[in-house]
Amino acid sequence: MTANGTISYDFYTGRFAGATVVERIGLELMRIAAFILARWDFLGFSYAARLVRAIFPSRRPVRVRFADDCVFEYPYGDAYWGRLLYNRETYGPEVEPFLRFVRDTRYAFVDCGSNFGYMSVLTSCASFGSQPTIAIEADPDNYDLTVHNARINADRYDHRHNAVYSRSGDRVGLYGAKHEARSIVKDENARPFAEVVTLALDDLLDWVDANGKDLPVVLKLDIEGVEIEALKGAKRMLDRDCLIIYEEHGSDKTHEVSRYLKEQMGYRLFFDDRPRLSELTSWTQLDKLKVNPRLGYDLFATVSESWIDRIEQFNRHAEAA
Repeated sequence: MTANGTISYDFYTGRFAGATVVERIGLELMRIAAFILARWDFLGFSYAARLVRAIFPSRRPVRVRFADDCVFEYPYGDAYWGRLLYNRETYGPEVEPFLRFVRDTRYAFVDCGSNFGYMSVLTSCASFGSQPTIAIEADPDNYDLTVHNARINADRYDHRHNAVYSRSGDRVGLYGAKHEARSIVKDENARPFAEVVTLALDDLLDWVDANGKDLPVVLKLDIEGVEIEALKGAKRMLDRDCLIIYEEHGSDKTHEVSRYLKEQMGYRLFFDDRPRLSELTSWTQLDKLKVNPRLGYDLFATVSESWIDRIEQFNRHAEAA
């Protein structure tokens, strides 16, 4: 992708620029589909996206503008990121309000499973505090888009083409039909479409220290079933002042990652209970939260008193608003 020939979309005004008539019709139809399907967690949106791509085709990317220093590109008609056309709320409503609130706290953001680099674009921009950020992505095509999104944002975040795991240097297969669901978890019914080298998070500590000695860390884990292995490779990183943002998949009724963090590692867990973040004190709360087996649910985990204090400040601010 290049800066020339992009379709511009302002997230806050909803206005398009530079689109042909055909592209504008396609984008407006996707926006209508997103608006209608949002109440059902966008069920069926992928079919709408495929139909739009077939009838109103384009090879040009869509560049979403959040601020003058914050833009994000994705392929026209993408069935996952096309939901950004529904601009009533942010892509990550559980996470983004908190990270925006703590923009005055300097931390290193480690984006594991960056996909196209969306969260890395945000955390490294001014409205999120211009945090030192590194994006890690296993899929080679996704990684290329992560690099591209870094480039169009003044190369302000770093990136690595690796699969996060418990140890570095292993060569593993990559599976998954959808770009947002790539995983190194072996699929017995499929052959890997690519190989990637693993990376243990503790091997990133030199990068963290280069941005500030003893810098707090926000560790985002969205790596499709390898979260526990990733935590095993992050023992020294987790000894830091660390906040973990991780995904619990709605289809996992055992709450494996949350149980590991809470019962094996002694972490306190917090979940989206808008407008606040409530502490998880029973697994029944998670049962009630995970109502859709198709979705991932973002939770927070920490043993850091400073991060717990920021969560409490966020809650007071949210409830007073």
